Amino acid sequence: MGINQIIDELSAIKSNIAEISEKVENEIRSEIFESSDDRYLSDFVQKYLENRNLRNKMIHKDLFSDPCWDILIDVFSARLNGKNISVSAVATAGNMPHTTGLRYIDTLEKIGYIYRERDDWDGRRIFVKISDTTFLMMKEYFLRVLQKSKDYRFAV
Repeated sequence: MGINQIIDELSAIKSNIAEISEKVENEIRSEIFESSDDRYLSDFVQKYLENRNLRNKMIHKDLFSDPCWDILIDVFSARLNGKNISVSAVATAGNMPHTTGLRYIDTLEKIGYIYRERDDWDGRRIFVKISDTTFLMMKEYFLRVLQKSKDYRFAV
């Protein structure tokens, strides 16, 4: 068996492993979404936010700065709960100055994670909404974290 044949066989094995990994990943993703309950997930996200707030109270909050993440969690949670959240509420929710929040909203909007929508009832108010793609990404993230926390709880 020559070196080229060995290289070809290893390349084929690598391709098979990548294909199997992708199938397993898709099955896991499918299983997570099929078993999801948005009310349960919403409760979990709320607990997640409570834990972050507890951390910020106990440990100097300036050490943990995730304004974009905080904004994404807020708009994700609002959509999970069927609520609208205004630009001003989002901009101040992450314990940051209002102007900083607006800058991060602009950044997230430019990359397509969120968008603004004028309130039909009050044209002066503008809501921040999460894009469908970002909503699914956040949902998958939190469902995976939730699954890992269940796995951990039962493993102990």
